[in-house]
Amino acid sequence: MRRAATLLLLLASACWVPVERGRQMEDRIRRLEDENAATARQLEEQRVVYRDRVAAIDQKLNELNATSHRTGADVAANQDRLAERVTRLQGQLEEEQHRVKTVEEALAALRVETDGRFHALKGAGALEEWEGRRKAESIKRPADKAAYFALAQEQEGAGEKAVAKQLYDEYVKKWPTDPRAADAWFRIGEIAYGEKRYREAVLAYGRVAQDFSRSDKAPDALYRTAEAMTALGLKDDARVIYEDVGTRYPKSSAAKKAAARLAELYPRGGKKKAAPKN
Repeated sequence: MRRAATLLLLLASACWVPVERGRQMEDRIRRLEDENAATARQLEEQRVVYRDRVAAIDQKLNELNATSHRTGADVAANQDRLAERVTRLQGQLEEEQHRVKTVEEALAALRVETDGRFHALKGAGALEEWEGRRKAESIKRPADKAAYFALAQEQEGAGEKAVAKQLYDEYVKKWPTDPRAADAWFRIGEIAYGEKRYREAVLAYGRVAQDFSRSDKAPDALYRTAEAMTALGLKDDARVIYEDVGTRYPKSSAAKKAAARLAELYPRGGKKKAAPKN
């Protein structure tokens, strides 16, 4: 019971920063989102107004151009006046088009700045993950789930870790109970661990250990959970998980590795060794 409670507590609360600081960060992000949403709405309203003006001016120009091609004495008498109106409207059209372009550029700059500020607030690895999502958008997804998983593996093998993580994330959402979902969660954990995002790794490994406890990946996922917890400095709690690997999966290779780590970190008759710094 103590071991299970410890694992669930860690999966629910493991974090990089103290709780209060995390709440402050979320408040900052929420305020930033509200401010940028309001600015974006204002710019969008301006863009609509300017586009309507351009459309109205363009319609008037079309009407005047049609009138200018008519024949007759009335057209000849008003030719100078029509030419003057056309020139004036063309000037207004260029001015409104310039305003539309300015607003659209401001909207684009706002999106770029907002994305950058959000990722800076959310910490290390967020920018890479955002870039991975953008790059993943250009990749065609296969309908077949086996091909989908193979695509994620291919991207990971090619060194596109952020793209692969995005595809693995999509896989577990599309097919959450599929046996390959255990492998997808495990790969998400491995990618996060490799980038020293140990909290994310604990959560991903934990999904395998909790939701796919009978899968081939479960023993390794439980062992890697303890490894990530050790890297976070949670040595005493990690010890419980190392022991749990041997208890739940005694014949697995993960159990042997867990026993070796216990002997290394907690030698009998000696002091506990400090976890290696990452």
